[in-house]
Amino acid sequence: MDKTMKEKKSIAGKLEATVRMGKAGITAALVEEIKGQIKKKGMVKVKLLGSRREETKQLAAELAELCGAELVEVRGNTVSLWKKTE
Repeated sequence: MDKTMKEKKSIAGKLEATVRMGKAGITAALVEEIKGQIKKKGMVKVKLLGSRREETKQLAAELAELCGAELVEVRGNTVSLWKKTE
């Protein structure tokens, strides 16, 4: 059974960011790390390097697409990604 977005946000609120994006931005290594953690845990939180709100949302959407994940939430500079179900 798939969880609702409300349930996913609730889960995300309890997690700590386990991946941090550095100055290099979105790299192949970053994408692979996120994919690995999503596969293992089902959800991952990514802390983005300080950027403007518009940039954060754009980076979040790009990360979700590259990782084949569902964007659950963007809070400040933290992005929550959920394992996409087919």
